Amino acid sequence: MVASEEPIATPSRLKPVLVILWLLLISAPILESDSYRYAALLLIGTTFVWFKPNFSLLKRDWLANACLAWGAYALLRFLFGLIVHGEKGASDWLYAFPLFFPAVGIALYSSRKHVETIFAIYFPIALAALLISTDYRLILAGDDRISPLFHNNLIHGAIGCGFLMIGAFYWLLHAWETGKLARRSGSWIFAVATLIIALCLFNIYGSKAKGVWLSLVLVGPLMLASLLLYANRRRAALVGAVIVALIAAALFVGGDDIWRFAGPTYEATARIETEIAAHGAWDAVATAIASKDTPESMSERLQLWANASEVIAQAPFFGAGNHWLTLWNSTTYASVPYTLLHNGYFEMLVRHGLFGIIVFAILATGMYSRVFAAWRAKLISLSALLAYSMVTLFFLGTILSNSNNRLAIGESFFFVFSAVAFACGIMLKRGEIRQDTGMASRDQKAA
Repeated sequence: MVASEEPIATPSRLKPVLVILWLLLISAPILESDSYRYAALLLIGTTFVWFKPNFSLLKRDWLANACLAWGAYALLRFLFGLIVHGEKGASDWLYAFPLFFPAVGIALYSSRKHVETIFAIYFPIALAALLISTDYRLILAGDDRISPLFHNNLIHGAIGCGFLMIGAFYWLLHAWETGKLARRSGSWIFAVATLIIALCLFNIYGSKAKGVWLSLVLVGPLMLASLLLYANRRRAALVGAVIVALIAAALFVGGDDIWRFAGPTYEATARIETEIAAHGAWDAVATAIASKDTPESMSERLQLWANASEVIAQAPFFGAGNHWLTLWNSTTYASVPYTLLHNGYFEMLVRHGLFGIIVFAILATGMYSRVFAAWRAKLISLSALLAYSMVTLFFLGTILSNSNNRLAIGESFFFVFSAVAFACGIMLKRGEIRQDTGMASRDQKAA
């Protein structure tokens, strides 16, 4: 299907506004703040004022309507629990954010011609932030954990580094794929991306964030394997071999330090597996929590997950809503000092149960299918599709051991994940095709 209306041109004075707002929306990996929320609202408002006709492009779109329906359900359920029962939960209102996803997608579609400019500014800013914030001496000493970039927690900073590393990797490959790397300007892209990747890995190592390490172990080989999807496979294989050699050298130098931090957790996990086989899951977890050989951070997570399991068991299908914190007070390990569950899937299950997990799985699958279809239609580059895929896999891995979906970095991820999907969906609907110099619709090219 090709839309008949002409695309709306961006006024020259509006371009810097859009670029700044998008930079703020994707700033969470660098700086932990609420700026992305205000940026999202301002982007929606600006788009409505200047590109109002574009809001009709998602009419009768099942995915947009599903986001609105879920957001309304989550908001009404939160308000009902708050007003009728006086239960406010803990950040439960965040699950209504899908109300904004279609509009942010329209905002991205309306400003899609500025995406390359946004990243050309974003990654040098990220590099500057890494150069300034990296504690080189402490990381090389290896005795203490460092908090990368500008975050309230070292785990958040390590996840931010993971996002930046994956983004820079595929930004570099996009420049290679589109021929920009061979131009005079390609050298600075290569330099910036390479430094970001190196500094991010250095900071992730220094953070001693085991959950992030594990996520990279899962995603890293897939990133290297994805190089073989490009036309020049011999060169890609050579690049991959160099990266593997560098990682191997780093592990050889810092392997003992890595094992010193990760080893006790690995050994405790192995003991739990043995106990499960002998005595069942609940007794195995209780034994691990009571054992002095279990690292303190792991013991606390096990207590949180045990409590969450008890709450989920009381309302498995639709969750406990705002009432989950009241149920939490009667769990076995209610004395654990916090209620951030350190598992994004449990965060959803205690509030919205299997129904919530299924709905989000349907929404995510629908969104990913649109991005994949956009790549097949040559609307986006292979590098863009791979970046979208790997960042998503990395994020899904990190929420196994952290509640990143309740943090700035997770919320901004959902905004971007959905915005890309809806923008791709609109481009597919309008019948656009990708060119080396930008985007154009087929009807424009025919004219």
